[in-house]
Amino acid sequence: MCGIAGVLLHDPHATPRREGLERMANVIRHRGPDADGIHVSGPAGLAHRRLAIIDLTSGDQPMSSADGSVWVIFNGEIYNYPELRSEMEAGGHVFRTRSDTEVLVELFCREGAASFRKLNGMFACAFWDERSRELTLVRDRWGKKPLYHATVAGEFRFGSEIKCLLAYGDLERRVHPGALHEYLTQGYVCGPQTIFEGVQRLLPGHFLTAKDGAIATHRYYELQFGPASPPLAEEPFLERLDATLRSAVKRRLMSDVPLGAFLSGGLDSSVVVALMARLSDRPVRTFSVGFEEKGYSELEDARAVSRHVGTDHTETMVRPSAFEILPELVWHCDEPFGDSSAVPTYYVSRAAREHVTVALSGDGGDEVFAGYTRYKLERDRDAWRRVPRWLGHGIGGRLARALPFTTPGWNTLSTIAYLSGRGRIAGMGIYPYIRDALYSRAWGRRATAFDPMAGLEATLAPVRELDIVSQLQFLDMHHYLPGDILTKVDRMSMAVSLEVRAPLLDYEVVELMARAPLDYKLRGDVSKVALRKLAQRLLPSSTLEKRKQGFALPQGHWFQGQLYARAEEILLDPRSLARGYFDPRAVRTVLAEHRAGRRDYGTWLWCLIVLEIWHRQFVDADTRRV
Repeated sequence: MCGIAGVLLHDPHATPRREGLERMANVIRHRGPDADGIHVSGPAGLAHRRLAIIDLTSGDQPMSSADGSVWVIFNGEIYNYPELRSEMEAGGHVFRTRSDTEVLVELFCREGAASFRKLNGMFACAFWDERSRELTLVRDRWGKKPLYHATVAGEFRFGSEIKCLLAYGDLERRVHPGALHEYLTQGYVCGPQTIFEGVQRLLPGHFLTAKDGAIATHRYYELQFGPASPPLAEEPFLERLDATLRSAVKRRLMSDVPLGAFLSGGLDSSVVVALMARLSDRPVRTFSVGFEEKGYSELEDARAVSRHVGTDHTETMVRPSAFEILPELVWHCDEPFGDSSAVPTYYVSRAAREHVTVALSGDGGDEVFAGYTRYKLERDRDAWRRVPRWLGHGIGGRLARALPFTTPGWNTLSTIAYLSGRGRIAGMGIYPYIRDALYSRAWGRRATAFDPMAGLEATLAPVRELDIVSQLQFLDMHHYLPGDILTKVDRMSMAVSLEVRAPLLDYEVVELMARAPLDYKLRGDVSKVALRKLAQRLLPSSTLEKRKQGFALPQGHWFQGQLYARAEEILLDPRSLARGYFDPRAVRTVLAEHRAGRRDYGTWLWCLIVLEIWHRQFVDADTRRV
């Protein structure tokens, strides 16, 4: 696990600034505290920070191919590199190191972009070909590892984090109104456009080529979704899933450094830990995080699994004082990021890093196996989508906009209006009409010229004919998973130099479940049907019977009490109000209604606070950190 950055100048006779490359590498030192390296070749400059996991002595980067024709910098792990290595050795190739990086660069030399589909892992890579003078960037199938790029005054820049691009210098920091509108719609920014105008995100499953100022992006992987015909009978399917999951976990136990696992007490992480225990010759180190507030903490559930499986278990408690770490977490996110579960993710990562360098997680289980409660809700309220558009979206929408957002029943009215207008896409946790009620008149006219749901509608095109649950699963795999879940885990774990691996997102597991009948995933009110049946062999009955519980921060409770003064101080600060995004009266109303307990606006308050802290750290000239 590492951090990468680099520059390619349009002028083939120019050379990148070495001190700029050093700044790019230093600003992401947290991603790779063990070693660094820079390689400059003509117009290309590559910078690398290393977190040593495999081949601790000879895996430093940038690394060249055996003939010196191609250089690579690589962030991630290739789990099937032993098999790929064996295939090339059988063909006569002699390797110099034991690292997956060398296998990666030699495979690219032989097969070019066709090699990407052979990789089983998480990765963001840059290849510089000395012969063709072409730079190639690539990102893994689901977007576990980040990669950003921008073209600035005759130079192409890229890096694991946006701050790499900023650190090189001379990059304007203009907030993209559509991206900000997207953040305030769903709590994160996804798709190719980032929060900064001119800065792009390489999408999962894509690669990019840059040469002589020409840039082209290509898709190398596309998930095929929908039940296979004919489907496997349930018992043979379960046996195949069992073998695939075991292989996925076994691949991710490969490490030359201490390894453990996150254990929330939920089904996904518990299955991963139970399989790890069966594949390990010593007790698995597990780590959990909890809260004092009832209804939020799953510590007792995690303890039950730990006792059943026999792990060496560590617990961490998160309290309102954790709010003070928020500026540091915002710094690591690069863009405004409104998922408050980043806080417990950071604390459990920090606790794990005191004992291990690698941790396995249950990330992806809800998307792959259909575990989100909203899947059932959307299936059951599908009738709301059949409300005539003129009635729901037309009259209902106008009424929702006309009424104060504090009106009883307003949420239900706005939801019906929204669903009858959009048809398939439900809101991603934050109601658009509340967002619009907060906007100032001037900013509202500018922001609402962008449709934050247009990209989601386009994503759904390949699965329009499938049931609503399958559509939402497909959408989450391409949007919520890379935009929220994987972003959160990557940034919070890398903040403490911890590598996190997600076996439930092994592409063989994902593809198997993507072609499974819906009945193997959601049956009546039972979610994750296939995974639950396998878990009966591994886990205590209490884990299988517990209700679904999100990894949420009790921010609503905190903002009513100990953190109210801090929220008011930040959001009503003259600097905050002067940005012009929000109507000050609406912000005061949200604060007052929340404090009085009439409405829970905790999610909104968190998103607004994060946005203001982000501005101060990345935009404001007198306070920004890079």
